[in-house]
Amino acid sequence: MHIRLNKYLQGVTTCCALFFSSIASLYASNHLSSPTGAQDRGANIADHWAFLDPNDNTQLVLILSTQGFIVSSEHFGEVIFDSNLRYRFVITRGNETKSETNIDVTYSPGLGRETTQTATISLPGGDIFTAPTTVATQDTIAPPQVITRDPVSGAQFFAGAAADPFFLDDTGANRLVADSLANPGHPDFNLLGERQGRNTYAGFNTLITAIRIPVALVSRGSTVIGVYTETQRRAVQHVSTVGSYENPDGQFRNINREGNPLVTNGLLPAFLKNAYQGSNPEADAAGVFRPFIIQNLQNFGTNASTITAVLNQIQVNGDILRINLTVPNRGTEGGNNTDGGFAHQGGRRLLDDVVDITFTNLHNGIFTTDFVNRPDKTLQNSFPFVALPYQPFLPGQNDHTMQ
Repeated sequence: MHIRLNKYLQGVTTCCALFFSSIASLYASNHLSSPTGAQDRGANIADHWAFLDPNDNTQLVLILSTQGFIVSSEHFGEVIFDSNLRYRFVITRGNETKSETNIDVTYSPGLGRETTQTATISLPGGDIFTAPTTVATQDTIAPPQVITRDPVSGAQFFAGAAADPFFLDDTGANRLVADSLANPGHPDFNLLGERQGRNTYAGFNTLITAIRIPVALVSRGSTVIGVYTETQRRAVQHVSTVGSYENPDGQFRNINREGNPLVTNGLLPAFLKNAYQGSNPEADAAGVFRPFIIQNLQNFGTNASTITAVLNQIQVNGDILRINLTVPNRGTEGGNNTDGGFAHQGGRRLLDDVVDITFTNLHNGIFTTDFVNRPDKTLQNSFPFVALPYQPFLPGQNDHTMQ
């Protein structure tokens, strides 16, 4: 698979080097990060987060958001995890680009309409347990989150709808990316915050797969671990006469992956997004995508030293979100101490403003903001930390700033 991918990309490089800098996606979040992901919404990774539990730094919290932009009026039909997918968290140690330490989650077939599904969670070391999802309703008050604890490992698990915790003015980001293509090397970074703080994701829900596990289960004594997520399907799919997928077989293949935020949508040309999402950190480290990323960084006017720093973070050892386990995480809503989080290799917390951090970095250290500073809803102070989902308004209520 890797050989075929590299040969394909060599051909792309030869044929398209003259025009790849003029083609890019205009989505700045990780939502809808590739053409395939835009069509295969169940497999689309909206975002992921990985951080030490602020209530107990010996515990690791992993959160995967898929199938974003769910409106509360469609809870009946949209809050269904895809039973034909494998949702995977991959854990590395140090500067590894490959690991066999995986947490795999699959779901039983779902029907929606206020019914639940059963998740099967496979942990490193062979422990397997099951857990029900949290039901989604059309009531005005969201049901309580169902958290399952595995008695063997002590792991905790949650799956269900939640208010999308990601925050960004996508329109501002899209306009900035477009300007970097129209005026390579001289984009107007003021476009990011031109709308003064309109959060694209306010009012929308997403599907959350979250697990809390002992750090010792995956760290193996290392002080630095890495996390990336994948959604995968079997290579051979069978469509039944009643329109459902049955008995898929063959190897699992990536549909989406995510390590660091904003990489695929911000730094890859559109014609390579499917290839990047279907690839892995080994290809990143081998330099397969590096020329295209460098060109897009240059389009932003990013200087040579910053480009080197960016590549060291997202490509040299693979596109993997790394967590220095000696960096503390404290505070409310999943952690908010200023000496922790994404800016200090403390993983990525729900309150970390990765948009401002990323675009300030691309702007060579000049502070750049979209003026969206946090999620729209207050997060919770304990696992799974994500807020309850948006629910239908009470009769007579409305809010035209949201869906």
